[in-house]
Amino acid sequence: MSKNKHSMKNIFMTFILLVIMYKIVRNPNQSINSAREGLNLWFNLLIPSLYPFIFITDLLVSFGIINSITKYFDPLMVSIFNVPGIGAFPFSMSIMSGYPIGARLTSKLRKERYISKIDADRLISFSSTSGPLFILGTVLIGMMGGPNVSALMIIPHYLGAITVGVIFRFYKRKDSLISTNNYQYNNRSHLDKEALENKSVGSLIYKSIKDSMESIISIGGFVIIYSVIIDILLSFQLFNSLVGVISQLTSIDANIIKGIIAGIIEMTNGCEIISNLNIDLIIKVIILNLIIGWGGFSIHSQALSFISSTDISPKIYLISKFLHGIFSAIYTYVLYLLFYKNITMKTYINSMPTFNTYTSNNFVKLFIISTSIVIVSTICLSLLNVFINECRKRA
Repeated sequence: MSKNKHSMKNIFMTFILLVIMYKIVRNPNQSINSAREGLNLWFNLLIPSLYPFIFITDLLVSFGIINSITKYFDPLMVSIFNVPGIGAFPFSMSIMSGYPIGARLTSKLRKERYISKIDADRLISFSSTSGPLFILGTVLIGMMGGPNVSALMIIPHYLGAITVGVIFRFYKRKDSLISTNNYQYNNRSHLDKEALENKSVGSLIYKSIKDSMESIISIGGFVIIYSVIIDILLSFQLFNSLVGVISQLTSIDANIIKGIIAGIIEMTNGCEIISNLNIDLIIKVIILNLIIGWGGFSIHSQALSFISSTDISPKIYLISKFLHGIFSAIYTYVLYLLFYKNITMKTYINSMPTFNTYTSNNFVKLFIISTSIVIVSTICLSLLNVFINECRKRA
């Protein structure tokens, strides 16, 4: 039975790949343009905004600095998420930088045996989020033209992640937290000491550069591939016919369905389609938060490429991202009822190029901003750690 299931999966994937290959051969210009757009997005946006986070955080893990930064966060992280204090590091960096930094850092911590498998499964459920740069900069300003709903866009996303984390704190709750904490601290101190004694500073920096470059190149590959796939899908006649049938059965606008399906596969394209629709702003924001919370298979492919090198459960990650999208949409509507219902919310039509600010001319500026954010975030974590430590001493 298992072999037949595996065989059917291979047949299905082969069929999909042959269809994609056929569409590429039939219309190579479309595929080249899509790949060029994906490459432009990767080089002008993702490299300068993500690479500083990937490299610096990787370096912090390699040198064991996160041990002293996060060890006093245990009471907070354990009480809320049932994970060790070191979990504050990938969670906070994910909030600052966005996809897929949180998943990569969680995988890194598990790979280096800083956390147990159970802790890693819990941590991955809420440490994969989008960043304010994408939500407020790309979507709200670049795609929607800047309506005054920033709080309605960003608060539900992070509330959704926290809610998912609280739910998964009960995952395998019968397993002893004390044993996982002992595992964490014993391995952490041993590994930090061994790494610093047996490896030179130069070798650790080289390893961080190498791993960071491999990660950013891998991310670029997924972005380019999914840019081609989503463009082929949107131009595919069978897909548009299927959307039309679903629209007739559900009485939902075909363009909304197309945007949601596109967002399920690739987040940015789905957000762009929904942002351009002439629908009520609250409906638009709910769908956008649903898509951003889910992340899209393009983001999931990037995250799973990091998770695959560990024993972290891919199912936990995918289920948590599904729940994240649902909770983000629910919180959006709740906040609307509480604070925005009596405020006139007009429909905004996209009047700005989506990535007009992400050009090669702004590469250095974006790189500096991203580097500054990760450095300031690390300093803030360090100061908060000192504050917590002082409070505990006085208590």
